[in-house]
Amino acid sequence: MQAYPELFSFAKSKTITLAAGKDYPDLLSLFHLPLSNQAYAQLAQLSSDIQILTLTEEPDVWTCIWQSGSYSVSKAYRHLSGHAVVHPAFKRIWKSSCQSKHKVFSWLMLKDRLSTRELLIRKNMELQDYNYVLCNGLIEESLCHLFIHCPFATSCWNWLQVQTDQQMDFLQNIELFRRQLQVPFFTEIIIIMCWTIWKARNGLIFNQIQPSIQASKREFKDEFTLLLLSAKKKIFPSIELWLNNLV
Repeated sequence: MQAYPELFSFAKSKTITLAAGKDYPDLLSLFHLPLSNQAYAQLAQLSSDIQILTLTEEPDVWTCIWQSGSYSVSKAYRHLSGHAVVHPAFKRIWKSSCQSKHKVFSWLMLKDRLSTRELLIRKNMELQDYNYVLCNGLIEESLCHLFIHCPFATSCWNWLQVQTDQQMDFLQNIELFRRQLQVPFFTEIIIIMCWTIWKARNGLIFNQIQPSIQASKREFKDEFTLLLLSAKKKIFPSIELWLNNLV
């Protein structure tokens, strides 16, 4: 059925065994005639393959395609779902010392699943305005503009002595931040700052609170101070020192 699909469609018996077919005196009589040209070519190939085939009385042995004798649902799932190249930033989220709400937020952010106005457009949601509320210009609120390209976001990153690149996309800027920060807890810094920018944006939309850099600095420090409660002991002193050096 798999090796000779056209020929199989002409078979009189769909369940005949390979051993019975090999011992049959007239192989052609096992099929409905006339055969199509493709089926006839496959019959010739089948006849040639059967001649060199050696059958034994040993029972069939089923083995897993992942070269292991044991079956597991997880291995089958990985095989069926295939291999996907995942950006390292996704793995770093769950290893960070951030609170669960920050981890879920950052995962949604990296997947571009936050409810930005660009996403709402893709969902065909009608709004009065799709521009970013923190910018005076008519710029659509996209993920990259919200967290990277907006002057307010750029000022927040500059406060951390991190430079953004307007020519790079979101994930490329994340890697740029990692190289500039040069501290083992860079993931926590990036997540908390993005969370701070997101809260400033939501505060203006839902509570009409005008954002300011000073307020965002206080918000960042408050959130990062809570991080000390769950930080790993080996990096606790460096986090505390870094936080105290923030002006």
